[in-house]
Amino acid sequence: MKRFALPLLITLTLSACAYFQKDPDAGDPVVDKTTARSVHDVIECLTVEASKRGASFRTTPLPQGSMLDFGDSNVIKVRADNGGTTYRFYAGKRHVSNLWLENADKSCAP
Repeated sequence: MKRFALPLLITLTLSACAYFQKDPDAGDPVVDKTTARSVHDVIECLTVEASKRGASFRTTPLPQGSMLDFGDSNVIKVRADNGGTTYRFYAGKRHVSNLWLENADKSCAP
């Protein structure tokens, strides 16, 4: 029995490490782009898009911008940076109701 326990423990440990390494909420943005639109314009566009879909979010002020938290670790950060506006989307848990967030940059931060 001991002969099977150690290899099983090693296998399970490595599997758990691999599972958590592929976590999309590991800190790197899925979308990281710069746009010529102002911070206010991008946030206004995201607000309109969210209201079209009935999505709720919480806005938190950031230095030179805002963070929009759509729940389940889905976060969009919009900041004025070096004369442009930086748009970053951090993906969290994906649901049918929040898949529009992954493509919101195409309409709100072209």
